[in-house]
Amino acid sequence: MDNGITPDNSLDSSAVLVNPSELSYAQIVAKQPTAPVPHTSEYNEKSGSTSGTSGMSNKDEKKPVVPVNKLRGNHILALALRRMLKGPAPTLDHIIRFLSSGSGHDKFWMITQYFTKIVVWVFAKKGQKSASERVRTLSNLVSDYRIMIRLTGLVPMAQYVRYAEQFPAQTRLLQWLDRVMNLTLVCYYPLEHIYWLGAHQIIPFSEKLVDFSGYWSCRFWAVWVAMQFVRLGEEYRLIKGKKHKIYTQGKIDATKMQEELDAVDAETKSWKIQMLINACYFPLTLHWSIRGSTFPDVAVGVCGTIAAVAQAYNVWNATA
Repeated sequence: MDNGITPDNSLDSSAVLVNPSELSYAQIVAKQPTAPVPHTSEYNEKSGSTSGTSGMSNKDEKKPVVPVNKLRGNHILALALRRMLKGPAPTLDHIIRFLSSGSGHDKFWMITQYFTKIVVWVFAKKGQKSASERVRTLSNLVSDYRIMIRLTGLVPMAQYVRYAEQFPAQTRLLQWLDRVMNLTLVCYYPLEHIYWLGAHQIIPFSEKLVDFSGYWSCRFWAVWVAMQFVRLGEEYRLIKGKKHKIYTQGKIDATKMQEELDAVDAETKSWKIQMLINACYFPLTLHWSIRGSTFPDVAVGVCGTIAAVAQAYNVWNATA
């Protein structure tokens, strides 16, 4: 079998010849000893003789090869890249799944939007006004883009409302919280759409209506965030009840008990992440709901970045 290393029987057994087009990366690293390159000759299969004057047999007829120690850097790089790109790339596949999902796509731009606010503050503190303004422009463009892609937000919202009614929550309180929170979002989306379309003069809404829509959309969002705290409180009560039930249910197989505890721990971890996200959203919604708010823009960047990273973490795990 041809493996890219051609022995020459007339030489020492440790000497090898290497064809750079067939050489593997491992063989390059090994840097094995080399032997002189034999001349080629044309062999006539019918007569068993060679047409050249060298008199070499068919066994000795090989393509020109280059010793390993004379391979150039570009050959080594090409072979290394070929070996690297040949196998699977699970991390790259995961990134593509993350960015291809609606939530992953939005969370990537959300991190960009809020983290750039921190960068703007850093540049401003250093007196780099030009750089600060350029990054601010990027942050504003990303913010505008994220509002634009929410123009279709009512469509998945309608689906979720149907789902919430078809599959009721665990308790009556959670069911009613779902209904009221869904109602706030049904009010939030159209108001945000009016604000965006009017602010860009796509539809000639009055300035008063645009201003009204902008503030009230954020106020409905603030109500949703406040009610989310109540929802999280009820969910925590249920999680504690599950754990207490596991410990007090009497005789049970140890393996099954551990599985149930692991499931409760996973719910607790998810609950903590949701609480962190909501805690970061709360000051933002208040800031955008109050006229003349003095909440600093860098604080908006910090809270938004933490919330975005936490949500991106959830989406990353969901697309694993």
